[in-house]
Amino acid sequence: MALFALQSQFDTNGDLVYMLGLNPRLLWKYDTVYALFTTLFLHGSWVHAGMNAALGLAFASGVARVFGTRIGGAALFYIYYLFCGVLAGVVYCAIFPDRNVLLIGASGAISGLMGAAIRIGPGYMLPFTDRRVMGMTIAWTAINILSAFISIIPAAGTIAWEVHLIGYAIGLLTIGVWMRLFRPRFFSL
Repeated sequence: MALFALQSQFDTNGDLVYMLGLNPRLLWKYDTVYALFTTLFLHGSWVHAGMNAALGLAFASGVARVFGTRIGGAALFYIYYLFCGVLAGVVYCAIFPDRNVLLIGASGAISGLMGAAIRIGPGYMLPFTDRRVMGMTIAWTAINILSAFISIIPAAGTIAWEVHLIGYAIGLLTIGVWMRLFRPRFFSL
């Protein structure tokens, strides 16, 4: 929210959004790889920034908790957050390389944390076939497909629903491997 406050205060023409937002066509054509990172720190409106913040608070805390409260755990959490967001952007751009749209926001990263959070149990990873994992996956997929056709949140503008689903899948599929690599003691709780 603080970053969007700065963005809205100092970037009244929207120049930052165009310079630092992610455009699939430009990523491959002009090698704007930096945009895979910078786009995660931009938002289109207060509603957009607020929704990302609310979902981040709801789902990130469970993921952050299993990484640990020390500086190493915080660093692993932040790296995982960036991993989900950047990989969601890469996959989106790979699927739609000629799409001339501007993607901004942390939705891919936040959705990745959501996918990861739904798999985390007390000392184990919930299987993909668990009813909670399947239920959340069906609900998140339905909400995002619905948002492709109607505006669920008034004044939110166009929603990159594909990035949400890609980010969610990344979190769902990678959290177990991530924990085995960096926090193996989690599985011995």
